[in-house]
Amino acid sequence: MCINPRIRAPLALLTALCLLLAACGKKSAEGSYRVAIATDLHYLSPALTDHGDLFRQVMEAGDGKVTEYCDEITDAFLEEVRVMKPDALILTGDLSFNGERDSHLALAEKLASLETDGVPVFVLPGNHDLFRSPYSFFDAGAESVPGVTAEEFREIYAAFGFDEAVASDSDSLSYVAQLNGSTRLLMLDANTPHDFCSLSAETLRWIDAQLGEAEQAGHTVLVACHQNLFQHSMFISGYVLETAEQLYELLAAHRVPLILSGHMHIQHIRSVEGVTEIAGSPLTMGDCHYGVLSASNGSLRYETHPVSMSAWAQAHGLENEDLRDFAAYAAQSFERRTRLQAEEQLAVRGFSPEEIEPLADFACALNNAYFSGDLSGIPALDPDGALLQRWVDSGTFFGYYFASIESEIGKDHTRWEN
Repeated sequence: MCINPRIRAPLALLTALCLLLAACGKKSAEGSYRVAIATDLHYLSPALTDHGDLFRQVMEAGDGKVTEYCDEITDAFLEEVRVMKPDALILTGDLSFNGERDSHLALAEKLASLETDGVPVFVLPGNHDLFRSPYSFFDAGAESVPGVTAEEFREIYAAFGFDEAVASDSDSLSYVAQLNGSTRLLMLDANTPHDFCSLSAETLRWIDAQLGEAEQAGHTVLVACHQNLFQHSMFISGYVLETAEQLYELLAAHRVPLILSGHMHIQHIRSVEGVTEIAGSPLTMGDCHYGVLSASNGSLRYETHPVSMSAWAQAHGLENEDLRDFAAYAAQSFERRTRLQAEEQLAVRGFSPEEIEPLADFACALNNAYFSGDLSGIPALDPDGALLQRWVDSGTFFGYYFASIESEIGKDHTRWEN
């Protein structure tokens, strides 16, 4: 084909412009992603319990997780992720109930099925996954069962991040994986046989090197760790990394905007001078939610989604009434513990039954909202703050606890945008 010389130059310019726009579009697409995030599954293999009296006794002494249905919750969650088809699923530790080898093996088998369907999975260990003394729970008694070492954890979950790692830390199970052409995952392990809430000096140097390398390559980095970078609640020791200040300085220096965590079992988001931490609540607690993080054109957006347990149970033809109305079941399970503690603490302080009832109702609502991360509806329940003040003045543990979260009332930690 012959091109008129008078239009050759404009056509060449147009072609170059189209190629430039295409390149920019490719770069934007590479930097965009959507990942599902869950934490603290505390998965217990069905082979390790008969769900009898001993098991129920252990569960009642817990913090409200519905571990009795952890197998069903995990299946329903993974099915939702399979349908969603995110670019990856990130699990930020405490995968097992208390480090049982059988629980790790059973969960790994479920994750393998998800990867077969095209969703890459990246895991890291939590303090309940390694170096534990796990038990099975049968009415005949609790029996010691095998746990896992760090090497065994890496072997069991090799296909879920470790084999794909482009860099691995020699002093922990921390690793770097490539999420897409311009985004890397930095998965941090803060668990050792001697300390379950710290990063060693060697690991910190390795983190600095990895962040520097990513920066030089023009890659953004998404960081995940089981333990917390910031203080999110009244509890600090054993929750906030002992090396949090050093890690924060590295993230800030390399302009890393976000870190994902779990561990403390409440949904909470906190930002400190350019670095935001999203701490998720357990998959097996409350509304059993997980997070979805989307990146597009340099912006990040996060929101939580409850697992649709009732719909899953109906779709699979299950007749179990707990599962068919799971939201009510989980709420009642969580509320039962809160109400019992509230009533006991107030009764000891001499409150009458008539005084206890509205205060216990408020305690249930506030505690549930705090763990779920959405306290936006609490002001409507206590418009003049009288119920909260009565708790604060009660001299009880709950009074002290509720006073520590007073500043959270009205906030919603289930959504975030940078």
